[in-house]
Amino acid sequence: MARSGGALLGALSLVVFLRVMGITLVVTGFLAYVATLGATPLEAGLALGAYPLALALFLTPLGHLSDRYGRSRVMLLGLLVAALGSLLAALAGSWWLLALGRFVSGAGAVNGIALAVAGESGEEGTRTRRYAVLGAAAGGGVVLGLVGGELLVHVVGMRWLLGGFAIANLLLVPLALRVPDGHHAPEPRLRIEPVALVLGAAAFCVNLSLTVLLARFEALVPPGVNAPLLLLGMLVPAGAGMFVASRMADRGRALAVGVGAAALLGVAPLAFLVGGAWWLVLVGGIVFFLGHSSLSSLLPSLLSSRASAGRRGAAQGVQSTLQYLGSFAGSLVAGAAAAAWPLAVVFVASGVVVAALVARVA
Repeated sequence: MARSGGALLGALSLVVFLRVMGITLVVTGFLAYVATLGATPLEAGLALGAYPLALALFLTPLGHLSDRYGRSRVMLLGLLVAALGSLLAALAGSWWLLALGRFVSGAGAVNGIALAVAGESGEEGTRTRRYAVLGAAAGGGVVLGLVGGELLVHVVGMRWLLGGFAIANLLLVPLALRVPDGHHAPEPRLRIEPVALVLGAAAFCVNLSLTVLLARFEALVPPGVNAPLLLLGMLVPAGAGMFVASRMADRGRALAVGVGAAALLGVAPLAFLVGGAWWLVLVGGIVFFLGHSSLSSLLPSLLSSRASAGRRGAAQGVQSTLQYLGSFAGSLVAGAAAAAWPLAVVFVASGVVVAALVARVA
């Protein structure tokens, strides 16, 4: 990409990084903090889930608004809303006001807009690689959110952590002003294209598998093994492999990459379930995250190339919405499935469904 294109991609990566990190940054200590505001366990859970719930609800509407009124101004509005919500959460003196602030912060759901801009900016032959960069930013948001939140909550406290998130959103405002609006005829009404639903269903299954694995991760690794260190050892080589897969997809092998990655997604987690040496789990994790990260870049790339120019923002919003709903469903499955065989069925079934859906579109 040209230098200006690289700067734009960096700006979009920061936007995606921050919005995803907002989910995990406050996980550590959040429930205990809400309890100090008088919340019951259920109310604390509602306050924690308010942010991703708002993301799921507002991704598609904001994507459609960006199709109609321009990417830059809607992204600017989303970042300002996110900052306002975070400030409200930081100043909240009751659990319901904290939940409202988290919901408002999540309502600034600009992820889909960033994905639409990435698909429209740059050369056709590098589209999947651009989405790989955004996928890496999203993964970094999850990891650094968990690690950084655990460190910072003990240093500055939850209230300052929420306030810092408001400042971070405001710092991205100058970047939003430089986002191109694209060149397409705007759609006056929200219309969802079938391809967005098909690839969104695939994204649902991808995130369902990921959430189940992460939620049960510490219980699935062999006893005596440092789970966070093992997870890091899985993510780094898998992330490098993702860029190789994205280059292959850009060179006309999207179908092979998609079906192959779906197979890895479905089969690799079985290494966790059969038990055994830590190195077997390590290899299984690397293979799983390679499949997951490859699909995380391939699916939005396929959608960008298949969706109509005037509906790409809404289409990416639909896919992202279904993706987050997959995370919600994965949380329920992880809590309900106690034995190994139901988990195995979930992983294998998800891989089969993703392969079939990708083959239908690629």
